[in-house]
Amino acid sequence: MSDKETEGSWEKVRSLQISRRDFLLSVAGVAAGTALAGCQSSSPPEKKAEKAAAPAAAQPKPGGTLIYGMESESDILDPHATGGWITARVTFQIFEGLAAEDLRKADVPYPPIIPGLATEWQVADGGKTYTFKLRKGVKFHDDTPFDAEAVKFNYDRMMKKDAPQFYQRARSYCNYIVQYLSSTEVVDSHTVKFTFKEPFAEWLPVSLQSMGQGLMISPAAWKKWGNQGLAEHPVGTGPFKFVERIRNEKIVLERNNDYWGPKPYLDKIIYRPFPDAAARLNALLAGECDMILCPPPDSIQELRTKGYTISQSNAPHVWYFWLNMKDPIVGKLKVRQAMQMAVDREKMAKDLLKGTAKAAGGIIPPGCSSYDPKYDPYPFNPQKAKQLLAEAGHPNGFETILMTSVDGSGQMIPVPMAEWIQRDLAAIGIKVKLETYEWITYLSKMFQSLKPGYAGYQLSWGMTTNYWIDVVSNSKRQPPDGVNIGNYANPKVDQLLLNAQRELDEAKRIDLYRQVQKVLMEEDAGFWPIVNDLNTIVLAKKVKGFINPPEEWFQLSTVWLES
Repeated sequence: MSDKETEGSWEKVRSLQISRRDFLLSVAGVAAGTALAGCQSSSPPEKKAEKAAAPAAAQPKPGGTLIYGMESESDILDPHATGGWITARVTFQIFEGLAAEDLRKADVPYPPIIPGLATEWQVADGGKTYTFKLRKGVKFHDDTPFDAEAVKFNYDRMMKKDAPQFYQRARSYCNYIVQYLSSTEVVDSHTVKFTFKEPFAEWLPVSLQSMGQGLMISPAAWKKWGNQGLAEHPVGTGPFKFVERIRNEKIVLERNNDYWGPKPYLDKIIYRPFPDAAARLNALLAGECDMILCPPPDSIQELRTKGYTISQSNAPHVWYFWLNMKDPIVGKLKVRQAMQMAVDREKMAKDLLKGTAKAAGGIIPPGCSSYDPKYDPYPFNPQKAKQLLAEAGHPNGFETILMTSVDGSGQMIPVPMAEWIQRDLAAIGIKVKLETYEWITYLSKMFQSLKPGYAGYQLSWGMTTNYWIDVVSNSKRQPPDGVNIGNYANPKVDQLLLNAQRELDEAKRIDLYRQVQKVLMEEDAGFWPIVNDLNTIVLAKKVKGFINPPEEWFQLSTVWLES
């Protein structure tokens, strides 16, 4: 297929979308040009002659370097062996999956699933087999071909322990993707078949998330660099190619001129870490970077008046605590309920975060089909909180420790937020000591169970797949086998999660996940949601074409710079 034909096909795909239920129930295949429902809007009517014509929109211009001021240093750039939104904002530009989230849409509740490196797929055998037809003519950045053998190589790296390329770290991070996968079979050079031990209704969106990414690496790059060396020499098929990385200074990507889809406008992207929010803001104001996330909330109005673009979205984000179910005090239900009712989340969002977040009622984040914006079982009620503490045997309160980071992906201003919580808890007699860490060190502690004396571990997280609730709450995911750091366990929840995993009807699956949330929040109060971040992104005046989707990362191939 010629470049022109390929780009034309991708442009058609970009205007199409498919529901999760549609592709999960499909047995006839999902083809970009036939089975996907078109959603492109019609052309607007012509304006009346007497009205002045609107100024012509500026046309995208190729060239230039975008400098992105990151909230923290990225983790390694091996998609199978890494996690976190900060890293996904880099790897998403380099690597691609068989399917893709359409991040060129901002006005949708969650990203539609569209073809990626596969043009279509079929789901059969009650959800136990997926057969993908791969896009032809695609090459990795090292000029080696992408084909069915490459897909099998990638998945064997995550799951097949006797494969030469097997990588235990990849297995750990991608466990959610391959846990029910029994085999990956090459049918022909551009057809690959996945067989599962049991149905996994949200497998495809799970494979596109940030905690272990089911994206395609170059087998030739692995042969050259090995499992650990690959992280320093990432090679994918995406719109941008890796150039260099200097730790704690920069990551440089350049345009992939041989990309199979529409070519990016930018020549280069430079990622520069600024863990301190004030330093990040100053770098933007000084012209040292062109875009930042998580600006200091107090700076928003000033940035608007200076002409910066402020972009927000309902990303799949919840800033929350796992509460310690094994602590002698916090392990009591009424204590956990009291803690949740003691904190004024609405006031925090308004006064501290200045509208960059909204109060979170449930643990299911926006960006998920099961999200319910009206759900809020613990409104602010300090008097009721004191009563619950007394009923739990702690009328004078108690002392405990809460953990949080000082920076990191989607963390907004974690220490001031934790101090707000510390103050509100003190008002009902709970004396909290804050234990803080820098981001990468903090992440390493996520795989360790909370010890007695610790009330909770805070994290900003969430996914566009409902299966995220399974990741954080299933009893089988307690450390070291997962990140259920609060040691939450309820057989009722485990069974509901299993039922949801197997349910191919999306409406029924949504209902099951909402039942899970009701048990987690009301019967057990094992999770403590505080706010949903609105993914505030600040862009310099010259940055055009940026789209802020309902996701925690974004596609930079649409961005161009106005001279």
